[in-house]
Amino acid sequence: MSMLAGMFLLPAAYLVGLVHLARKGDRRGLGISLLFFLVSVAVGFWAITRSRSSTAGIGILFLPLLGAIAGGLALGFAYWRSSPETGARIAGWLCLGGAVLVVGSQLVQGERTIERNRARDDKQAAHERDIARERRALADTLRENAGQESEVVDRLIRARMNDRAFMIPALESEFVSPDVLDSAARSTDMGVVLQALRNPNTPGETLARVYREASYPDYYFQTLAAHANTPPAILRAIYERPRTIGGLDIWFAGNAATPRDILDRISRTTRDVNVIQKLLQNPTLDCALLNQTAASLGASDRPADEYSLVTVGERRAELCR
Repeated sequence: MSMLAGMFLLPAAYLVGLVHLARKGDRRGLGISLLFFLVSVAVGFWAITRSRSSTAGIGILFLPLLGAIAGGLALGFAYWRSSPETGARIAGWLCLGGAVLVVGSQLVQGERTIERNRARDDKQAAHERDIARERRALADTLRENAGQESEVVDRLIRARMNDRAFMIPALESEFVSPDVLDSAARSTDMGVVLQALRNPNTPGETLARVYREASYPDYYFQTLAAHANTPPAILRAIYERPRTIGGLDIWFAGNAATPRDILDRISRTTRDVNVIQKLLQNPTLDCALLNQTAASLGASDRPADEYSLVTVGERRAELCR
């Protein structure tokens, strides 16, 4: 309750106070107070929007409180700066310093956030250059060892399991064995695990284990929903659990391993043409599912989508004889 009081009651009391002073005809400091209120809110909003955090927007709730503090301090400055009492004048100037500090702290916070973003971007760019270099080197190595690609890539991965810049491109290779992919999927690096799961050679047992044992399985849901080797029971579990990751239907729709009843539910409920296109491309599509998907196309966000209409006609001639 105290937090709610600070977030809403204090700003409300501040504005009520300003209105009361204005009605009394006592307009001393109203202008500078409102100026600091608006500037602090604007600068605070600017600082928040510099952040790339998904939860940064929560800070917007505190902006009225920030503005009320700055505006109240500025009002104190206006009332006490000309006081005949030395202590009051000092307090007035301290209030002005506090108001400036409120605004300045937000400016500093925003600049620090920009600098952190720049440092992260530079680090990511350097990492991507390292990955590109390792990808080229691996391609050269495999060309030099034609006919022994699987043996070579497996040996290199085992030797460099903790080298992320190498592991990311190496796990893309079609020559990685299922056993080595399973080992890579046990990494503590979620990015390495994700790359291992994306490989078409990753066995269903590995995919199921990661789903059941990962500390944050949601991170892998998109890959699991799209992978042809994901066991149907895992696909069903992901589909039916409360959605923490959006946009999964398009990956279920294109996966031949997705249970038929789930494809049927998606075809009946989707209004997304992108999902409909994936359903039309699914190798397990039959005439009944095609007709239901075609009906959903008519009620979709783009019922005249040319690609979907042409595909419906082609697949109907193929499946509905």
